[in-house]
Amino acid sequence: MHVLFICTGNIFRSMTAEYSLRAALGANSDIVVSSAGTIEAPHPIVPFVRDYLQAINIDISAHRPTIITREILAQADHAIAMDHAHVHTIAERFGNTLPLFSQFAYGKDLPMPDVDEVVPDWRNNHNEAIAYGHQVMDFICEAAPAIAKNLANER
Repeated sequence: MHVLFICTGNIFRSMTAEYSLRAALGANSDIVVSSAGTIEAPHPIVPFVRDYLQAINIDISAHRPTIITREILAQADHAIAMDHAHVHTIAERFGNTLPLFSQFAYGKDLPMPDVDEVVPDWRNNHNEAIAYGHQVMDFICEAAPAIAKNLANER
């Protein structure tokens, strides 16, 4: 089984989902987990994301942003979007209908906008950007066991 998470730049939400699900599944899992973005990352992984994940023992040091292609999408048994914008982008580009992360985890329609959509001046308003980023990463990491359970129930 292959699970693919999709966001914009693959340096925050989908990356966090990938690595937190890997951690929830454990090292012996045969489920392949990956992530991709709809555009080339506009900047490197911001330090508060890297540092926060490292503080909760999620190592993203091997991560390299990937841009979604038809081939990558075709390999996934489950492709999961982090926000409605990604659902629409994938539908327009590839004709695929994807669930949101929160729908797959909890059956709820809870989109996760990117930091710059919630905190437009995020580069100058670091405290608010970091607080929102931590909130999103917490939500993703807390949902990873539910996703792992949903995947186990499919087997």
